[in-house]
Amino acid sequence: MLGRMPTDHVVAMLNASPPHRAVGALLSMPKDRIDRLLAAMDGRLIARLLVAADQGRRAVLLNHLDDTRLAAELALLPLVEAAGVLAALPSDRASAQLNRVSSEHLAMLLDAMPSPQRQRLVGVLDPLRLADLRRVTYEKAVVESLRRTSARLQWVPDELGTNLFARVFHRVFGISLCYVHSGTLQSQAVSDARDAFAAGRVHGLLLVSNAPPSAAADELLADQRIPALVVTWAPDGNDGVLGRALVRLAG
Repeated sequence: MLGRMPTDHVVAMLNASPPHRAVGALLSMPKDRIDRLLAAMDGRLIARLLVAADQGRRAVLLNHLDDTRLAAELALLPLVEAAGVLAALPSDRASAQLNRVSSEHLAMLLDAMPSPQRQRLVGVLDPLRLADLRRVTYEKAVVESLRRTSARLQWVPDELGTNLFARVFHRVFGISLCYVHSGTLQSQAVSDARDAFAAGRVHGLLLVSNAPPSAAADELLADQRIPALVVTWAPDGNDGVLGRALVRLAG
């Protein structure tokens, strides 16, 4: 009967059916009919089918969806729903999708997944992508910690998300997030932070890093026209470390 019904009627019927039944009904049809139905479906229905299908049926369903189509549908889904689909996909198909998104969006998608699925997908990420994910995760932790202090935060306009203004005690300070992949914090990071706030009229400069400053960075910090500090902070560190650093800058 389904084979003789108009495509939009079948899609509506599948949408109204329990997802595991809808998967079975869809995959019982000829291949060209499946392709026409999938072309007419929206992303939310496709997402429900992928999550509800068992491993074998999911593989068959994915054979009808190339990475470009899948990416287009995932981009339209709410974050939690997109994360649910990615968590259900085989590692190779999920990895192909994760490689298409920014590191910031990748971090949010992984955060929305249950821990076992998140660990599985992190394990198949390209090493360079994984390193950038660690940076994004660190920066997010710093911002969350700062928000738990009394500071009022605002991103520096037209920046890539590594510099913020912090208002404390009626003063404005510049905060630069300086994740280091290996080694120590170099003097170039100090120069970059100084340049980022050169026109910002800030009362002090705070660099937050996961690594200690090099001797050259320390020397350059001491040579700033405004008070400047580096705080070495870990994501499991106490919020008070960052709060006290801002108080020190405030004098």
